[in-house]
Amino acid sequence: MIKKSVLIIGASSDIGKTIAKTFAENNYNIIATYNTNNCNEIIEMCKKNNVEAQIYKIDLKNSNEIEEKLNTIFANSSYIDCAICCAGLSLKEVLLCDETIENINNLININFRGIIICNKIISKYFLKQKHGNIINISSIYGIYGGACESVYSACKAGVIGLTKSLAQELSPFGIRVNAVAPGFIQTKMTKNFNEEEKKQIIDRTPLKRLGNTEDVANTVFFLASDKASFITGEIIEVTGGAIRF
Repeated sequence: MIKKSVLIIGASSDIGKTIAKTFAENNYNIIATYNTNNCNEIIEMCKKNNVEAQIYKIDLKNSNEIEEKLNTIFANSSYIDCAICCAGLSLKEVLLCDETIENINNLININFRGIIICNKIISKYFLKQKHGNIINISSIYGIYGGACESVYSACKAGVIGLTKSLAQELSPFGIRVNAVAPGFIQTKMTKNFNEEEKKQIIDRTPLKRLGNTEDVANTVFFLASDKASFITGEIIEVTGGAIRF
């Protein structure tokens, strides 16, 4: 019996590492990509759970590198059951009129263009394999928008459109495509919030707490499982009930 593998694009993020941990604990081999950080924690957790780990460095701003590395991954892997695209860039909040062209280009290239290219190459592999499912990580800002996060919100909204369209393309072949849209999750980013900012967020969240990375990872794992076999083209919000912050 071939052990399932999961491909996680952007696995070195807080959410990415928790997703890897969840799958490793459920006996999946982990194929992880990173860019600016590293995947040392993922390697250790894979050893602990007696599953394999493959680690690749990919810069999502470089389309040729994405194609080259993903083709290498697929050539070296016997069976990839699921691909999760959770790589992303978040920058300091700023009015759109004050945003730099460099920042705009970086946000678009990593959060949208890079994710499109990943989905393109992954879907080609799954079509040949005749099985698989893709889960993209969007954001609540992609649904409702975020003040001073115009470009980020636009990119995450684009990921939602990509997910819904690709789900229709691939559904005749039994390949599912869904997205998860987290709200405010306790990560390195939210650690920079002061107590007043955290209070405002919690006050606007019906469940009266920040989310944690496990909340997102558990949702992703459900979507990847056979229990979600009749779910495709959906955007699952993990926001504690909030619709704005």
